[in-house]
Amino acid sequence: MEFVPDRPRWHQVADVIRERIADGTYAPGERVPSVLQLEEEFGIAGVTAQKVHRGLRAEGLIHTQPGLGSFVSGRTGDEQPKMVNPRSKWEQIADVVRSRILSGEYPPRHLVSEVRLEQEFGVARMTVRKVTAALREEGLITTTPGMGSFVSPNLPKEPGEGSGEA
Repeated sequence: MEFVPDRPRWHQVADVIRERIADGTYAPGERVPSVLQLEEEFGIAGVTAQKVHRGLRAEGLIHTQPGLGSFVSGRTGDEQPKMVNPRSKWEQIADVVRSRILSGEYPPRHLVSEVRLEQEFGVARMTVRKVTAALREEGLITTTPGMGSFVSPNLPKEPGEGSGEA
């Protein structure tokens, strides 16, 4: 998408999502793209993608279900979201961070900031700590007290092996 310079990008992306809702691409109760999906599709920053969601929520076009995602608000009062991913929020966040590590987006020794994850995903510190504990158990990150959590310099050959994932 080419952005016009005289209008905030989040407004322009919100226009696209608004059009998709209006034309039925995203039906009532259906999930809309996540912050991460908006970042990838439109090449925008996480903060910008969060503004898109915040703006559409303020208009009443979407609603957010903690741990499930954001959905098109129902026009008939029936706002039950379709269960797209029954995994808990921390497991979903761990999946995102894991994919960033394995793809090289987060290179070895990259800081995995708890504060940044809290802000990006809009979750509490305890949720983020579940994420880091799981990734640490998988050998994907190491934590140094007082310094933070970093991508392991030597990633395991089979991430997730032995972690109980199917």
